Amino acid sequence: MFGWGELGIVIILAIVLLGPERLPEVFRTLGKVYYEYKKAKKRFELEVLYGYKLPDKDVLDKLSQKRIDEIVKAELESEGKGWEENVKKLLLDSDEKMGDKIEKD
Repeated sequence: MFGWGELGIVIILAIVLLGPERLPEVFRTLGKVYYEYKKAKKRFELEVLYGYKLPDKDVLDKLSQKRIDEIVKAELESEGKGWEENVKKLLLDSDEKMGDKIEKD
């Protein structure tokens, strides 16, 4: 690997060649590439070494939406009110929260 001297030279060369304006953009792109590399490595390890395949994003979205629907339904049924009253209450609560948010902005 690199020592401190080599790392310093690379940083100085990056500043000189890329300029301070483009440097944050380049580092941000490198960070995204590194994140994707780590994610691909983790997926590879799970699939090959452990024989486990991660579900697709669509499947995860469907599962999370189903869970959210179950929580909302349980919350509405626990209050003992009719379905229409609960829906109205949820809509009014969300409208009030949106109104508070707009007033704060």
